Amino acid sequence: MLLLAVLVFSLDWEAVVKPGAERKKAPVQAVVVDANKLDSEIKRQKQLEQEKQRAEQEKLKQLEQAARAAEQKRKQEEKRIADLKRKQEQEVMRKKAEAKKQAEAKKKAEAKKKAEAEKKRKAELAAKKKAEEEKKRKAEAERKRKEEEKRKAEAEKKRKAELAAKKKAEEEKKRKAEAERKRKAAEQEMQARLAAEQARMAAQRQSAMQRMINEYGQYIKEKVQRSWIRPLGSSSALSCTVEVRLIPSGEVIDAQIVRSSGNPAFDRSVEAAVFKASPLPVPPDREVMEQFRSLRFEFKPG
Repeated sequence: MLLLAVLVFSLDWEAVVKPGAERKKAPVQAVVVDANKLDSEIKRQKQLEQEKQRAEQEKLKQLEQAARAAEQKRKQEEKRIADLKRKQEQEVMRKKAEAKKQAEAKKKAEAKKKAEAEKKRKAELAAKKKAEEEKKRKAEAERKRKEEEKRKAEAEKKRKAELAAKKKAEEEKKRKAEAERKRKAAEQEMQARLAAEQARMAAQRQSAMQRMINEYGQYIKEKVQRSWIRPLGSSSALSCTVEVRLIPSGEVIDAQIVRSSGNPAFDRSVEAAVFKASPLPVPPDREVMEQFRSLRFEFKPG
């Protein structure tokens, strides 16, 4: 528009024919040149304006794309943070649940262990009570048996004494003097022989008893060894001394550690092995058996 105004004012207005004056022909060449310039300038200005608008539109488009990208990135970051927070919360909840589960499992295990220990204690008490009752019953039976044996022995002794006295009285009437002399000589000789024989038999008996004691002592150790269950974590170098009380049938009525190994679990396992091995092998000889009513031996793992 500015260019148009310049062109308008640059026209030669003096060439315009005044009223009543003679009209002159205007220079056609100059007018045509000016109009082309004007068109060219207008066209150029329009192109510049269009390019400017296109540039502004392109810039606006880039800004919108950048804004959308930033918004998308912001949303992705928010989603990442939310996912991370959700995973952290889930991990915390999982750890809490796992801790609760472990605590409950531990509580159940402790309760089970306590119940088993109580059950074992009651079983041991019941077994001990039963053993004591069995001991009393057998002791009473043994007492009655011995009394009966004593009564029979005394009656037999009395009968034999009466027979011997009668026979002796009859023989005494027939050969009082000779019998008295021979009796004294025989008695002296017999006493000497009897003393020698008794000494020999006593030595043999003592030797046989000792062999039997050693033999059955080894049998008992071996049976207890076979019944023993090694506790977890116990050393093979451990040993202890156990005192065992038996009845004539070989039944164990008591077992106590008199010298500890220093490991309570090992000591309890040895006591349990003794009761488990009951009845223990005992000698048939009553006199030897008396020495097995209460015996001690050292237990060493084989």
